[in-house]
Amino acid sequence: MVDIPLSGGKGGIIVDPSKLSVNEKEHLCRGWVQQMIRNIGPRQDIPAPDVGTNAQMMGWMMDEYSRLSGEFTPGAFTGKPVGSGGSQGRTEATGFGVVYNIREAMKRRNIDPKNSVAAIQGFGNVAQHAAMGFVDILGGKVACVSCWDRNDKKSYTYSHKDGVDAKFLLSITDQYGTVDKAKAIAAGYAVEDGDAWISKEVDVLIPAAIENQINAETVKKISSRLKILAEGANGPTTPEADEYFKEKGIFLVPDFLCNAGGVTTSYFEGVQNDMNFYWSKQEVLGRLDEKITAAFNAVYEMSENKKVYMRDAAYMVAIQRVVDAMQMRGWLQGDW
Repeated sequence: MVDIPLSGGKGGIIVDPSKLSVNEKEHLCRGWVQQMIRNIGPRQDIPAPDVGTNAQMMGWMMDEYSRLSGEFTPGAFTGKPVGSGGSQGRTEATGFGVVYNIREAMKRRNIDPKNSVAAIQGFGNVAQHAAMGFVDILGGKVACVSCWDRNDKKSYTYSHKDGVDAKFLLSITDQYGTVDKAKAIAAGYAVEDGDAWISKEVDVLIPAAIENQINAETVKKISSRLKILAEGANGPTTPEADEYFKEKGIFLVPDFLCNAGGVTTSYFEGVQNDMNFYWSKQEVLGRLDEKITAAFNAVYEMSENKKVYMRDAAYMVAIQRVVDAMQMRGWLQGDW
């Protein structure tokens, strides 16, 4: 989708890392590498961080791979700490990629970002940086974010009459995305049920947590003001909800375009590992902006030319690129 020579897959260990000690998490990470080393590597399969992992864990795994392979191999994993083969800008990449996509969507819909308001589901890495970027890059306002409270075992929506200050909330949030509720209330934040984010009077919705959150039932709660849905999470919208967005003419930025900033910057990290030369944050984010903008334009042009929904256009662009590559290698013959 973003025209890089890597694709992606998902996998993991079923465990709640918040309930493990640091030593337990390290042993789990290293043990996973010990079991998987025949199936991973810088020219085979390169794992990247996702839900429940952080840079330190990726560093442990890279270190274990290097130990077992007998040579320092930073390119075996991405999302590592800066200074241990990690890339500047990797932390911000997925959330900022969401913002770059929203910026391009607003241009096509003649929406002024400075007069726009967004509601965000989640407050993990993607949501945190999407919230910061929506304010700092676009000049807009964030009405609310939501998060899972590990102590209360339920989710809450946090909103503020003057707009959410994501940097402040981040300062009172633990590494697993739980906001300190008492400190938020003391700072003037309203605390509502976890699903309140979806019904806010906003121009942009950014589901950046878990899948299937916008479905046949919850889509009924969405404000008529909504103009853009930007899928920061993987698969947050069901097919039934898609039909609603098509009918209402709401602009969709599909997940595997919208949240591609992370995998793109993981690719940049691998490139830097191969070169043994590392870029500044400004250079990384500038290259990311170029890649995301080009990918958005390709999907938008396909959507306009073929008169199809943006999700369908994204699949069409991605599949055509695979077909073209297969034809070039001689795997396919004739026209497709």
